[in-house]
Amino acid sequence: MFDKITVNGAEFQIDPQTNFWGIGDSAKLEQLYSQMHKKLTAEMHELRHSTDLILFYVNPTDMCNANCPYCYLPKEVKSRGKNMTYQELRAIVEKAAKFFKNQNKKGSVIFHGTEPLLNKENLFQIIEEYSKDLFFGLQTNGLALTEEDAQFIKKYQVNIGISLDSPIEEINDFLRGEGHYKQIMKALEWFRGYRGLNVVTTITTYNVGQLKDMVRLLQSKDVTLCLMNPVRGTQKSAHPLRPDPEVAAAAFIGATEEAIRLTKEGKRIVVADFANILLGVIAPSARVMMCDISPCGGGRRYFAVAANGNAYPCGEFIGMEDFVGGNIFKDSVETIAASNNFLKVTKRTVDDIPECQACTFRNMCGSPCPAEMYSVDPKMLQKSYYCEFYKQLAMHALKVIARGDVEHVVKKPALTELYNLQAP
Repeated sequence: MFDKITVNGAEFQIDPQTNFWGIGDSAKLEQLYSQMHKKLTAEMHELRHSTDLILFYVNPTDMCNANCPYCYLPKEVKSRGKNMTYQELRAIVEKAAKFFKNQNKKGSVIFHGTEPLLNKENLFQIIEEYSKDLFFGLQTNGLALTEEDAQFIKKYQVNIGISLDSPIEEINDFLRGEGHYKQIMKALEWFRGYRGLNVVTTITTYNVGQLKDMVRLLQSKDVTLCLMNPVRGTQKSAHPLRPDPEVAAAAFIGATEEAIRLTKEGKRIVVADFANILLGVIAPSARVMMCDISPCGGGRRYFAVAANGNAYPCGEFIGMEDFVGGNIFKDSVETIAASNNFLKVTKRTVDDIPECQACTFRNMCGSPCPAEMYSVDPKMLQKSYYCEFYKQLAMHALKVIARGDVEHVVKKPALTELYNLQAP
């Protein structure tokens, strides 16, 4: 019934379909599983197949003030030079607010890129006007960020993700542009102590050996949340920058271990990507990030809007016209979400990938990313380039569980709520 994996002397018994797991007597585990199977199956089905949209990604401009060598957006998109007007942005946000209100929830709009702060005047006006109706987020390379902008962002409690690729100035600026490192060091001071901040590092062949040092640097700036994402090969020009999966796994695990060590010392910092994988083991339905499950969140939990209004399952698909689900200025949210082009992504599951069907970790990984897959296989039905990377991370999550370090990755209040236990 269960796959068996031994980690740190503990034998984990895991059901790959529901992610149910246990350590100990097989007969007792099977009895417990039989009691919980129906509920667990329903929860996993809901997690994987719910079409409850909670988030819109909006690219308010096609323009960028950087030229990162691994950018997932094609040059023809970035060269269009389109900046959304205030009226266009207002129309999108108004449509989002009405949609979420009809769903009896307060949804989110994240301004993404290219570089959204090249349209900051219109963005900030929209945030000011609609902050009571929607949660807002902003993903930026930080080059156009000012201290005044930081004050505005904190005032309206906007979640902000800032890119930083290396703790070494020369390497970071090679990847992100001259002067980027110094600018981000200033920005981290402006946001010191702000809990709406996260720092995003894209893992490439250039910085893969520096992830542990990156954790140390960020923690010294009081950053409590960071993401470390391996570069996607959505554009073939990015393929040479993809690190060897096993090398990337070792470096990533080293970074998570450093984060756990610092957290134990009272200097809390979490690598969010790993926390999400850990949640995939201990509480699958509590996962927030939707890349490491299939179908992924693209098109069913969120979708992305390009500066011309075209809607795609996620930002990685922008520029791939085979995946346009409609235009936000002309079509309803419901029509876009139900479009045949979105169904190509929302119906793509790891269960249909031969190499993944027997994998213990298939519902902790999901063989991401479908957009990256599409660049080499229109059917998107092959195992991820980063297959071994995700396997190693899942194994490490089991190690963290076995040695009792979960609370140093997932906060105690969250664990208390998940398990309905009394906090120690």
